[in-house]
Amino acid sequence: MSEFVIALLELLEAEGRAFRRALRRASFGVAFLIIATLLVLAGFSFLMASGYWALTAFFSASISALIIGSTILCIAAALGFAAHRALR
Repeated sequence: MSEFVIALLELLEAEGRAFRRALRRASFGVAFLIIATLLVLAGFSFLMASGYWALTAFFSASISALIIGSTILCIAAALGFAAHRALR
């Protein structure tokens, strides 16, 4: 009986170490994903700002803002629709 208890405790210890390694690996993955998401948002913001400034050379500032805002909303709607279809 004591051998069984010792074997069980060793198994629990090994599983705990494996769980900690997996948790550490997952936390690094989530952290990198959050950083990547923030960088994508910053890049998209700069892209939209440069598009706005490029359009102000041809249109007024309000029309340029309307075009860029509409483009962003269309992209967001397309991504939302794709997410809805993927989750269905």
